Amino acid sequence: MNDISVTPELEEVVDGIEGVGTEGDTSEPLTIFNAVVQKVDCKGEVLGSPFYRTNEKDIKTYLTGVIRSVVNIPRSQRFQFCDQGYDSKSVIEMLAGTAFKPEALALTQRLLECEILAQKKIAGLTELREGSLLCAHFQLGEQECIILVKIDHAGYLNELTLQRTSGLPEKQRAQKCATFSIVAGAADPTVVISDSNTMLTEYWWGGFLNLESLSNPQQNTLRAFKAIESLLKTKVEKKSPSDYWTLRNAFVSYFTTRPQCIFNQMIDDIMGGYPAHDPDLDMLKLIAEAKELPKKRDFDSHFTIASDVISNKIKRQIRLGQNLDLRITGEISDFEKTFDTGDDDGRKYLKIYSDEGYAAFHKGDDRDDIQKSS
Repeated sequence: MNDISVTPELEEVVDGIEGVGTEGDTSEPLTIFNAVVQKVDCKGEVLGSPFYRTNEKDIKTYLTGVIRSVVNIPRSQRFQFCDQGYDSKSVIEMLAGTAFKPEALALTQRLLECEILAQKKIAGLTELREGSLLCAHFQLGEQECIILVKIDHAGYLNELTLQRTSGLPEKQRAQKCATFSIVAGAADPTVVISDSNTMLTEYWWGGFLNLESLSNPQQNTLRAFKAIESLLKTKVEKKSPSDYWTLRNAFVSYFTTRPQCIFNQMIDDIMGGYPAHDPDLDMLKLIAEAKELPKKRDFDSHFTIASDVISNKIKRQIRLGQNLDLRITGEISDFEKTFDTGDDDGRKYLKIYSDEGYAAFHKGDDRDDIQKSS
């Protein structure tokens, strides 16, 4: 269905639609006051007809799924309204008032114009994906919100004509999302932006909504790294030093080699399948605590990494003996295969596999081989 409006007549949006969730859903009640979906065809430079028939069962279920999936999404960045230029704050407040329909249509037209301009800037490199804009005013539990969601279309074969067409996908729906909290009719100053891309799309939050970030890469990187470091020191280091150093090295590697941090994904990648050396180390509990850090330590869960601001934080020193320290200045590749420990007739030792170290300390005979042959 190339046009989202699948019937010739357009119905007025229905107020007070009670959203339905999945079977057995025990989450907070959802009431959709107003909603409209409209196709944005950047390539053809046209808009589809707005689809208002949100009281029908299938679209109501679809919208409920979209809304529940994007509210409080764990992969987001906080923005604020700009004092100059396009006044998106007033537009959002009108969407929450009595002017939902005309303002939603005007917003969709603005998005089309922003996408046409953005496409011209990247012409010959890639093409913006065809999609639709969902504007919705709803209440989820005690939280009243306006959301704007750009939903990517997906291709499929029509079962009757077997012709390829496109429409709203049932899964992986959200491409870009802006969530605005409404308090007593006014938009909260903090706006939550999420994006399925690894980087937040500038034309969406900047050109389209005229927002500016509340934080910066340096601030987010420093707070996130310090939060992880603190969690590992308090929950892991005293219990299992070897697990502490292994996990710490993995996070150092992430922060020094990745351009973007998607926080929960990072936690799952590093901790999710980690085989703890100490069997009593509760990794599931540690993962849950780690995922609470963005809220507790006030940083975004999706941000650009500025590794230079943590260069000094990465450096650590381990005392090996009098006048002897092991200094760690960054990521250690093949961490597990670089170090080993043992006991030589009651004398505990640390073995470090290193060509450079071998060249510096090799005595020229077999006297440096502390592994006794039988």
